[in-house]
Amino acid sequence: MIEVPETKLEFTKELVRDTGRLIQSLMSQNLNIDTKQNAHDFVTNVDKQAEEFMVAAIQAMYPDQGFITEEKMIDNEVKHDMWIIDPIDGTTNFIFQKRNFAISVGYYEDGQPQFGIVYDVVGDEMYVGITGEGAYLNEQQLEPLDPKVVLKDAIVNADNRMFKTFKVDLDEHIMVQRYLGSAALEIIAVAAGRTNSYMSRRLKPWDIAAAVIILKEVGGTWYFGEHHDAIAYADKHEVFMSGSNATILESLIALR
Repeated sequence: MIEVPETKLEFTKELVRDTGRLIQSLMSQNLNIDTKQNAHDFVTNVDKQAEEFMVAAIQAMYPDQGFITEEKMIDNEVKHDMWIIDPIDGTTNFIFQKRNFAISVGYYEDGQPQFGIVYDVVGDEMYVGITGEGAYLNEQQLEPLDPKVVLKDAIVNADNRMFKTFKVDLDEHIMVQRYLGSAALEIIAVAAGRTNSYMSRRLKPWDIAAAVIILKEVGGTWYFGEHHDAIAYADKHEVFMSGSNATILESLIALR
């Protein structure tokens, strides 16, 4: 079992809550909205402020840390202690819905997951996964996922573009398709037992680094790029597929 420094975990949980309060205080103000890689890839001043706030607090408490962050408010550099941060996962939802977005923080040491936190700011739901110690929602332990669910009975979260990458009509092999628009919250939905799979064609480490720790602690499994249950620090888009159990994930992989 990995020994996670309790002070670092508690520090991060409080930092994430403080960041949530900062985001909520800025939500009602006029947003400065820009685009990044395409016309639908949004970033706001709040994304940047939230990331700066978190990075500054971590650096003040724990010097000489490495970071991989979405908004690049600090040079991304790999070190032994790594923080993988998405200050607002689901920025489009944040802008237009004012809900269904989350703060995501994954902490890794020498490439190994230590803990992950996904915080649904508006819902005030904090999910925490600690490697080897379980997963929690607001301090209540999550139940293990049902290992007997099969693909034909599965609720699958993915957009239509992901469905079109399959060799078959995936709708004929599952129970129903859903889509939310926040990778972290969609992986959390699998971990919480509300859905059975989440997939995407183009994710980066900060989209999943925290949520997959939570998912694994309840018995879920996942595939990112060419790796099962592993995450690379590479800043590039990868196909991501997950399942509430190995049977569902392997069935999906076989159909591609």
